[in-house]
Amino acid sequence: MKRPDSISLEDIQDEPLRFEFELPLPAASLYREPLLEITPVAFEGTVTPMDGGFSLEGRIRYGGRLECSRCLTAYPFREDEHFSLSLYPRVSPAPDEVALEKSDLDAYFYDEPVLAVAPIVEERIQLAIPMKPLCRPDCRGICPECGTDRNTGQCDCAPETGDPRWEALKVLRTPSEAPNSSIKVDKKV
Repeated sequence: MKRPDSISLEDIQDEPLRFEFELPLPAASLYREPLLEITPVAFEGTVTPMDGGFSLEGRIRYGGRLECSRCLTAYPFREDEHFSLSLYPRVSPAPDEVALEKSDLDAYFYDEPVLAVAPIVEERIQLAIPMKPLCRPDCRGICPECGTDRNTGQCDCAPETGDPRWEALKVLRTPSEAPNSSIKVDKKV
């Protein structure tokens, strides 16, 4: 029985099959903390038969809101991606380990001739969402002392002077590197 969010590969003979889906995905189901919300995903493309399997040419479009990893501000994003996958029936694994080739990374293996599209879409979204999203490249983040967003203004906190545990190593600097150092280092070895 064919599900409404799947492609029947048995129906594809000689001509490419055109498809179009709109998939509602809750942001919580993707388990990505910076992803606050996501719009329904538009997924369209064609599946064409090829030797040993099928070729999928697809396009996904969606948007939503991400949380900036520096200032924790929510900001909107849009994604429009074109991609290709080679679809192959899953076969029993070989007894020996096999190293993956670069072309294997664009392969998708299926168990049944009815291909669910949601796992393909979820995988593409997982690859597209940055690990540390930024609201803008020059985001200044928040002050670690008072929590003020440094993008909107300055706080009254003193600037960081460095870690005091490194003070003992300052004696190893040459006189030209240590501007206020009264310790002279003899460079004779």
